[in-house]
Amino acid sequence: MVLKDQKPHTSRFTFRKEERLCSQKIISGLFEPGFFISRYPFRIHVLYTSLPTEEVTAQVMFVVGKKRFKKAVDRNRIKRVMREMYRLNKAKIYTALMQAGKTAALAVIYTGDKMPVYKKTVTIFEKAVEQLCIEIAV
Repeated sequence: MVLKDQKPHTSRFTFRKEERLCSQKIISGLFEPGFFISRYPFRIHVLYTSLPTEEVTAQVMFVVGKKRFKKAVDRNRIKRVMREMYRLNKAKIYTALMQAGKTAALAVIYTGDKMPVYKKTVTIFEKAVEQLCIEIAV
C-alpha cells in the first residue's frame, strides 16, 4: 500500500515481485555489448529501457554461474546474499535513475569463485552501486 505523499518503492527497504526482471525480451538485450560496471566479484549490466511495470524505476536479476558453483544450494545462497545487498542499496539507484529521468533493467552477476562473506562483499557492492550511480547521471 502506497500513501499519497510517499514515493513508491524508493524509501522502503523491500524487494517486491514487480522489481524482478522476468521479461525474456529485455534479458536477451541486456547481455549484448553495452554498458556494464565491473567491480570484482560483481559485474552489473545495465540496459536503459521502458519496463513492463510502470510503478518501478528498475528491474533486476541475479546470476551465479553453474560452472563455478556446482551445487544449487551454493548458487541460491549467493543469490540470496546479493538480493539482500541490493535491497539495502536500491534507494541510491532509484534516486539516480529518477533524477536522470530513466528506467533500467539490471543484471547483477557474481563472478567470484569462492563463497562470499557478507561483511567483506557488502562494501565492494556499495562501491559498485556508487560507480553505477555516477554512470547513470552522465
